Amino acid sequence: MKQPLPRETIQILDAIAGVLLRCFIFTVVALLSVWTVILAMGDLIYQIHTIWFDIPRKEFDLFLLYSLTFIKTLNVVFFLIPFLAIRHFLRSNNDTAPDTTV
Repeated sequence: MKQPLPRETIQILDAIAGVLLRCFIFTVVALLSVWTVILAMGDLIYQIHTIWFDIPRKEFDLFLLYSLTFIKTLNVVFFLIPFLAIRHFLRSNNDTAPDTTV
């Protein structure tokens, strides 16, 4: 039979999960904000960047799309998956812990 985790360990894992969830939500909000700005002012952003770089519009749009996709992937890999893993671990550990209530 497994030994239950100490209460301090559970609290630390719960705090880490809370931080991971907040980071995930913050990144989603930031991505939505960037996407909204790109939708609203895409032409202006493109004109500003063509001052510095000689880049066709299609490649510029692909670069923005790939950048947002890369950040979304990192967000899921580094924040959402560890959050879900910690929550699953805590839930499965809670189910196996003996009931101490009388």
